[in-house]
Amino acid sequence: MSIWRRETKAGVRYDVQWRLPDRSKRKKTFSSERAAKQFEAKLVTSSATGESVDPRGGRTELESVYRSWIASRPDLSAKVRRGYQDNWRLRIQPRFGNWAIAKIDHESIQRWVNEMSASGLSPRTVRWTHTVLKMTLDYAVDDGRLIAKNPATRTKFPPMRQTTHIYLTAREVAELTDACGSQGDVVAILAYTGLRFGELTGLNVEDVDVAARRIRVRRSITQVGGRLVEGNPKSDAGRRSVPIPERLVPALKARLDGRPPGAPAIASPRGSRLALENWKRAVNWQAAIAKVGRERLRVHDLRHTYASLSRRAGADLRLLQKAMGHASITVTAHTYADLFDDELDNIAAALDSLSDDLSQST
Repeated sequence: MSIWRRETKAGVRYDVQWRLPDRSKRKKTFSSERAAKQFEAKLVTSSATGESVDPRGGRTELESVYRSWIASRPDLSAKVRRGYQDNWRLRIQPRFGNWAIAKIDHESIQRWVNEMSASGLSPRTVRWTHTVLKMTLDYAVDDGRLIAKNPATRTKFPPMRQTTHIYLTAREVAELTDACGSQGDVVAILAYTGLRFGELTGLNVEDVDVAARRIRVRRSITQVGGRLVEGNPKSDAGRRSVPIPERLVPALKARLDGRPPGAPAIASPRGSRLALENWKRAVNWQAAIAKVGRERLRVHDLRHTYASLSRRAGADLRLLQKAMGHASITVTAHTYADLFDDELDNIAAALDSLSDDLSQST
């Protein structure tokens, strides 16, 4: 690393020369010796901390980095990839797509996040969108030639809204099953197995063992861009065995009888795999949930209903974790903490009992 003084027609100039880790040379020119020395000191500090960056790389547009990053992620499921692409197309590309990555700073990112929040986007959507930008910039940092630090690491967000679940009673499950007509058994199957809709759609005939009363979840199928795409369950824990309650046996037998292995276990009237939006239209979902007085019910709330009904039946938290395919018992406890509030009464009862013992001993 060195500073060279030279005379030009415009006056004295100072060139700072240095090498990158790959031994290629770089040079930057300054009009004052002081500015050159300040830049040289910055290079020395960066080299000591392992941050050696090619200034020309900072002129790379964010869109180019994003394309490289998304292409480097074959691990993404089709649904997650589509979500990342939508976030980029709708909110990141219009704002930062043609920016040189060295120009993207903490202030510009924070201002963008604040504007998204003020526009009415949910805190969850704002965070998810920001995550795509952050991962893209992480990729630029990891490249080693583009930027030294990620300006998206210190962003502040509005607080998350508390998630509320809708739980149906067993009577409401029966009423909704009837309201959905000939395809209404799907309601009962979801509410009494806790399967995600994509896991239900992904079941083949051989995955449902009615005699052993077990459903084996091996895959999940989601609708992406109008197509059904097969993938793995949400996590490794999603590959699991789910018990079949006796009440579901008649419906499952009717679904499976005469169908060959490899065929969809829960099929549409035409024998094809169920697609969520098609199924909702077929059963007139909005009218059905209005009929049972649950106008805000989502299909995914039937999975939450499974947790609630299992809890009322006395299911152990760890068994519930396994049946629902959560990655850890912490996820189950956090997601359904409200279902276990009544156990706090046991603490008060224990303290009352202790108080009684003390009063009897005096």
